[in-house]
Amino acid sequence: MKKIWTKLFGHKYYANIINRRGTDMIDVSSFIFRTRKEANDHRDSLTNNRSFMYIETISFRSRRKY
Repeated sequence: MKKIWTKLFGHKYYANIINRRGTDMIDVSSFIFRTRKEANDHRDSLTNNRSFMYIETISFRSRRKY
């Protein structure tokens, strides 16, 4: 059943949305994560970053393997 689900809907991935500090630019981070924990670890590393500010984590499905 899991193989059918994956074939129809793809694999679930996570990405972080970030804001470039000092600008109005909001982008999707260049990293794609396989688990929520990896995305959260990346979010935690952004808290001490002066260039980027974390906005939110999104999830999406893709049939491509990243």
